[in-house]
Amino acid sequence: MKRYGLVAAFCACVFISGQALAEYKKGDFIVRVGTAAVDPTDDSDNLYLNSTQLPGTRVYVDTGYSASITGTWLFADHWGLELLAAAPFKHNLDVRGLPDPVTGQTLGRVRLGDIKHLPPTLSVQWYPVCTESPVQPYIGFGVNYTHFLSEHINSAAQRYFDTVLGAKSRARLKLDDSWGLAGEIGIDIAFARESRWQLNAAIWYLDIDTDATIRFFTDGHRASRINVNVDIDPFVYSLGIGYRF
Repeated sequence: MKRYGLVAAFCACVFISGQALAEYKKGDFIVRVGTAAVDPTDDSDNLYLNSTQLPGTRVYVDTGYSASITGTWLFADHWGLELLAAAPFKHNLDVRGLPDPVTGQTLGRVRLGDIKHLPPTLSVQWYPVCTESPVQPYIGFGVNYTHFLSEHINSAAQRYFDTVLGAKSRARLKLDDSWGLAGEIGIDIAFARESRWQLNAAIWYLDIDTDATIRFFTDGHRASRINVNVDIDPFVYSLGIGYRF
């Protein structure tokens, strides 16, 4: 529904702003600020406990929301270089398929913890229409770096590790940082004739793959480890305003 709603917003704004006049030219700098949703198309391998595969298990990553900001420098007519930044996005993590400590049956989807991440992305953009158009669609292609922080195991998951896996210490969650490709489509629409203010909507697709590791100690101070490879690969939806300098 998010994708259909964003497309509808594009179309509505095109009709509303049809009489505006704007001019994009070499040397312009555009700042866009908005609200963004990171919507994972997540998948994962089975979890491994100390190198032993746990069949039927996997990790889920929920949608996260935050403020976004981008800066674009038009280094030539029709061509720009954009940097995407944001406040940290927070995501809940769930896990499925672990054995129930009471019945021995497999559990459904239960909460594991939460994480935050920062997704700075550098893209080359192409603006295909004439530089005087009031409506400026664009596409971009670039590279994403994702830094994970504030990884946290929740109390229910910690109790599970204590009772079922014999944990004698607090479990620690760590996600490796990720490099991947990125693609985007977007549109700028001028507010009024010759206005430098504009409405912006954009969609990114980010290739984010990470290895997640949970560590804790058991009897005899032996280290135990759970690890899993997670493909987050989100669509990022952003709606906001921009100003062209």
